[in-house]
Amino acid sequence: MLAAYFVSPQRLQELREGRGGALLERFSQVLKECGYAEITARRHIRAAEHLLYWAEVKRLPYDTSNEAILRRFDEHLVRCRCPGYGHTHRLDLLNGGRLFLEHLQRIGVTNASTVEPATQLPALFTSFCDWMRAQRGTADITLYNYGLTIRALLATLGEDSGKFEVPPKFRLP
Repeated sequence: MLAAYFVSPQRLQELREGRGGALLERFSQVLKECGYAEITARRHIRAAEHLLYWAEVKRLPYDTSNEAILRRFDEHLVRCRCPGYGHTHRLDLLNGGRLFLEHLQRIGVTNASTVEPATQLPALFTSFCDWMRAQRGTADITLYNYGLTIRALLATLGEDSGKFEVPPKFRLP
């Protein structure tokens, strides 16, 4: 299924024959089945490829929890100098890495968990999701990805939008 996202025969060969090639192939199939946009799926596959490279270099044990892996991967990304991986937006890499690790858990490659403790979703986020579905036709998988960042933002700012401060340069006259 990697061929659905990459056209270059050389790139396809690199992905398929590189570390975790079979895992990346299955991951790309899942992304396709979930309806990810081509550009988003490529980003997630690239993030998974980077994560596999980094985990191999660090010799991470297979029983390391997914949250611990993601925390260490995030620390790595701040100063990443991995050859061939360039500088991609850190949150894109973390989201793709999280999805890949969840995929590995689902197919039984790892028994570590990325499951967060059961918590009530913030009401502001739930309202946002409802609006995005109704007004923009946004897919649940896209809202899941947005949610990773939005929930972190709401944890920092709180849910009372009346207390959000708009910087002067963004205020309407």
